Amino acid sequence: MEWNDEKQARLDALRVAGLTGTLDEASKAELTALIESLETEERERLTPALAQMRAEQAALRQQVQASETANEQLVLLAAQQEQWLADARRLMGDLQRRHQAIRQAYQHVTGEPLLAAG
Repeated sequence: MEWNDEKQARLDALRVAGLTGTLDEASKAELTALIESLETEERERLTPALAQMRAEQAALRQQVQASETANEQLVLLAAQQEQWLADARRLMGDLQRRHQAIRQAYQHVTGEPLLAAG
């Protein structure tokens, strides 16, 4: 049963009659049947759209989960990068100290400054 303007007008009229208290038993049954018919038709029309929305939500949830996983991996990589940089700075400091010690020892032994090779 497809909903149309005639059924909508009848439903509206029955609702008004219900509000004024002028519905007889047959009209009450007709109002109930029209409401059930409308609800059934709306449910049938909305079911595919709701199913599509649920599928889209599931896909979005998967995308969010993938993004969260990638973010967690990026956080770990950033921490590793920071540790690598700290290690490199520590190593550079150690190398500079050793180079300075070698230059000082060379100057002490030769009396001349160690010239940079180039």
